[in-house]
Amino acid sequence: MKRHHTALLGSILRVASLVATTLVAFFLMPFLVHRLGDRLYGYWALVGAVLGYYGLLDLGIVTAVQFQVAKALGNRDPEVANRTISTAFYIFALIGMFIFVLTLIVAWFAPAFISSPQDIRLFRTVLALMGVGFAVGFPGRTFVGAISAHLRLDLTAGVSVLVLIVKTILIVLVIGRGGGIVSLALIALVGDAILYTLYYLILRKIQANLKISLAFANRQTLKDLFNYSRYALIVQISDQLRFFIDGWTVGIFVGVSAVTHYAVAGRLTQAFLAMMIALLGILSPWFSQLWGSSDFAGVQRIFMLGTKASASISTIIACGLILYGHAFVKLWMGPAYLDAYWPLLILVSAIFVDVSQQPSVAYLYGVSRHRFLAWLTLAEAIVNVGLSIYLAHPYGMIGVALGTLIPMTIAKLFIQPIYVCRHLPLPLRTYYGNLLGRSIVPAALSSIILWVLLFSKIDFTNLLVLCVAISFQALVTAAVAFYFAFDKEEKSMLADKILPLFRIQWRPRAVEVPR
Repeated sequence: MKRHHTALLGSILRVASLVATTLVAFFLMPFLVHRLGDRLYGYWALVGAVLGYYGLLDLGIVTAVQFQVAKALGNRDPEVANRTISTAFYIFALIGMFIFVLTLIVAWFAPAFISSPQDIRLFRTVLALMGVGFAVGFPGRTFVGAISAHLRLDLTAGVSVLVLIVKTILIVLVIGRGGGIVSLALIALVGDAILYTLYYLILRKIQANLKISLAFANRQTLKDLFNYSRYALIVQISDQLRFFIDGWTVGIFVGVSAVTHYAVAGRLTQAFLAMMIALLGILSPWFSQLWGSSDFAGVQRIFMLGTKASASISTIIACGLILYGHAFVKLWMGPAYLDAYWPLLILVSAIFVDVSQQPSVAYLYGVSRHRFLAWLTLAEAIVNVGLSIYLAHPYGMIGVALGTLIPMTIAKLFIQPIYVCRHLPLPLRTYYGNLLGRSIVPAALSSIILWVLLFSKIDFTNLLVLCVAISFQALVTAAVAFYFAFDKEEKSMLADKILPLFRIQWRPRAVEVPR
């Protein structure tokens, strides 16, 4: 039962880390723009854009490390865990060397898009520093995958927040005293070095007899990693097409001025997606541990519990964005951006269909059935791009959003559940009725009723007041969802694991027996 407590704590801290990162980015951006100026901040953003593409060089290996190590832990096989970690570490070391060379090549061609000799030297310096940090930190991704396999996402989240605080303080102090983007690059380099060092120390602490040596790396382990990671990479590329190509489609087929308006809807829905991934990221290694120990009943139990939680929470968030999205956009961005509401409504519906079934995705990764997920997601992404382009001309931003919603609904709501339920096995009637139906319908109805009775007639003029109203509705709806979605045993288990995290003791009321 300890795994339930660790999983819940890890999910809560991951959300806290996500919120902290979002808030820091929100407040730091205007500070940096005003201190550095548009030109220097533009170069900083350009370097970030270059490095952003390096993330695909992960090749899905972190996910493969997580699966292999978690499975080995469930099977009580530390030798396989050490071989996996060592092999991945040296693969990433080679990729890091490639990244460093690639960075030097990009820096060499800087005059092709920068005219000022002084700016060329500055850009090259910053890019080189950031490239070194990225290259050196790449092997550290192995530690992240291995720690996740132990279900200790609480430790990675805590360390991330700690390093974020240190970096933020240094940025405010250094840039506030006149530092430039070279100072920013140095702070980022030092911060990443500290972060991955702490990850290594955590892994040494939680994994007995950890050994990272070239002698443990072998061809068979390398083959096993790539057999798993190649499909994870296809999913990553497909996700880039599903979630990040819309801006280009809007810009090319609707107009550049519409990109910013569409980005308003995109930013809110991406926050929705990121929060659900943070909450449910623990499930995949959990499934792998249970699968490795041949606890198939445990796999099904956690799948059912996770699906109820995912569907309930995603319904609460989706209803909040749909019911209050119009007022939120008006107060956040201004009345001129209210045309983003309909794309927001459509994109929220699409993301809801996706994340409400996130445990299905975690299950496919956790038991190495993600080959099906890879080809399904790729097919969905291709249809998404084609349909968005086709609908963009007659319907503008709404057409592009519909191009995302339609294939996502077909793939995630109909095709994916059939495959997952057949493999578990789990009757489709149970999945759609007892899991999704009991979780979604009460939460959605309570949200709508509360909005109609209390908040629909209010003309919100303050963003803070609006957020308070949304939070109040979410709390009430969460209580309703908790009552209807989960059975008596699940309620007791969740209360026993969640309430102690907040220093609250759960004691069921004793029943007096008459004499």
